Amino acid sequence: MEKDLLNSGIHAYTRISFFLNGEAKKLEIAPGLSSLDLINKTLHLYGTKCSCNEGDCGACTVVIAHPFEGNIVYEAINSCLYPAARLHGKHLITVEGLGSDEDLHPIQTAILEHHASQCGYCTPGFVMSMFALFASIKEPDKETILAALEGNLCRCTGYQSILEAAEELAISHDPQSIVPQWCRDIEPLLFTFDTPIETINRSSESHFLIDNYYKAGSTSELIALLAAHPEAALIAGGTDVMVQVNVSRKHFKALIDLGDIPELQKISLRPDGLHIGAGVTYSQIMDSGIARCDYPAMVEIIRVIASKQIRNFGTLAGNVANASPIGDTLPLLLVYDAILLLESASGQHSLALRDFFLAYRKTALQSGEYIREIILPLPSRNAFIRSMKSAKRKSVDISAVASAIRIERDGDRIIKADLAFGGVAATPVLSTNFKDLLLKEPSLNANVIAEAVADEFTPMSDVRGSAEYRRQMVINHTLKYLEAYHG
Repeated sequence: MEKDLLNSGIHAYTRISFFLNGEAKKLEIAPGLSSLDLINKTLHLYGTKCSCNEGDCGACTVVIAHPFEGNIVYEAINSCLYPAARLHGKHLITVEGLGSDEDLHPIQTAILEHHASQCGYCTPGFVMSMFALFASIKEPDKETILAALEGNLCRCTGYQSILEAAEELAISHDPQSIVPQWCRDIEPLLFTFDTPIETINRSSESHFLIDNYYKAGSTSELIALLAAHPEAALIAGGTDVMVQVNVSRKHFKALIDLGDIPELQKISLRPDGLHIGAGVTYSQIMDSGIARCDYPAMVEIIRVIASKQIRNFGTLAGNVANASPIGDTLPLLLVYDAILLLESASGQHSLALRDFFLAYRKTALQSGEYIREIILPLPSRNAFIRSMKSAKRKSVDISAVASAIRIERDGDRIIKADLAFGGVAATPVLSTNFKDLLLKEPSLNANVIAEAVADEFTPMSDVRGSAEYRRQMVINHTLKYLEAYHG
């Protein structure tokens, strides 16, 4: 029946209700439409720009306001990768809403006075990133400002004037002037919003790269959708799938979005460890007091993943399900002995992450099954756990090699020694030689250990690094870890 519907030109559209710059909107949108295309092509607002269309440049940055844990949060996101259906129940704020020719917003004034705009193409994205920053933090320091702006590229000004504008705002702005009153007026409506999202099956002669888009509102609805559409791809944030659509022009018969399911947006510490729901974003993990206290290595590796805009809707579960051998968090999850809680119509069962990756981008996930939670057992207090990545750029870049280490002792005896790598094999992988050598011959020279670890792998050459470079990175990472451990 599903195949007949697709051949007949029937597609699953989505009817959403949201707020745009202080005004209520209700729209029926095409399957898989990005927020950027909605803004430019449907709403005819052109301040939000398209440049890379893959979340690298920040020109398309907008701000989403929505409730989270009893507060309204203002988050910058890349609209080119953010499915428009996810705007349902949220407040979309674009640069057009912040100021006018006659009455500039304080951020726009600061940029003007510091000559921080030349061609102006990137400027709306910088304005919106700063808006999210100053709406959330009263007096950010320079490091926080840099982190907020690292996902925005400028080809004209050299950044210094932009940073000076932001630094002046950090010490001189009136916090009440940053978030306009019309934003505050919408906040109570976001808390009480209860309009259901609707899926509308209708015919269209248009060609879509995503034929059908379904947004699950609960785990039971998600399970039903998976059963009805076994060909569907799952997204939580969509930061990888939407790149495939925008850049590679990949066709998907159906997408099922689980990112806003309340049951999957929880982080909790239980007797068996930290439970991270499939809808929990990187930013939410970074902001979690539990994660910062008991899993600091996780917070540190997330800090160098992509940009603030991506971290605001990209998810840890998506990084796992994507199963890329260069997924930044995967080596660390391996040494944390992560466990996946999988769910389907048949029920729930647990699977060690070590058994999840079968081959290049092939996993043990069965049809109709999804990752409900990632569970990180609580490591012992004396555990030495670190993670790092090597890439061409300091931030907003994909790893050439990622790694993580865990060493635990019982007195003078090493009882656990795990070293994991990504980018050196078809899947993220644990080193056998490292474990064997440290458990049996812990006094061996570090160089001997590093060479033995490198001998395990036969990395490939690609645009991110040659096989020789990757081998050297395996050696360098191992040596750095051992130096830090013994130091």
